[in-house]
Parts: sequence; C-alpha cells; structure tokens
Amino acid sequence: MIHDPDYAVAYTKARIAAWQYGWAITLHGSFTRDLDLVAIPWTDKACDVERLIAAIEYRTGLKRQGPPSDKPHGRKAVSLLFPDAEDCRWVDLSIMPRAVEVA
Repeated sequence: MIHDPDYAVAYTKARIAAWQYGWAITLHGSFTRDLDLVAIPWTDKACDVERLIAAIEYRTGLKRQGPPSDKPHGRKAVSLLFPDAEDCRWVDLSIMPRAVEVA
C-alpha cells in the first residue's frame, strides 16, 4: 500500500503514460524509502526504453538522474527525482526488455 500521496499520483501518471506506449507498470518494494516501479512491455507496439522514460518524465514531472543502468536479465533502471531540490523522495523505475531487444 502506498502511504505517500505524491507517490500515488506519480504511480498513476506513470501507469497511464506507459499504457499509451504499449507498456504496463507494476509496483514493487516496501513503499517506504522510495517508490519502486517495474515497466513490462505489454503490446507488440511497445516503444523503446528512451521514449518510455521520456513519456513518464513528461507526464509525472519527475526528472531522471543520469542514464539508465544495466541490471540482471536485460533490465534497465533509472531513478526519477521530484522537481523540488529539497525533496529527498524518488522513484526507481526498472524496465524489462522488449522481445526485440532480447532476441
């Protein structure tokens, strides 16, 4: 359960943005220190990783911290920060590879 209303809004906006580009977003983790999201390609027309991240940034107002890093099983990960420099919360977004990236 998400206790932070800003995390709830970020999740909802990220989920809607991802769905428009052929991706599904699910929640993962403890929902305490940060918000962990996992993006899963859901349709044959799922966009590339960069476009997905840009869409989520645009929709949520969050800003990525550096380029996506490589994780096990072909997953990419990026941290998205809230725009207020004083805000210590963030969203970790893990992105599973599309089938075309695995083949």
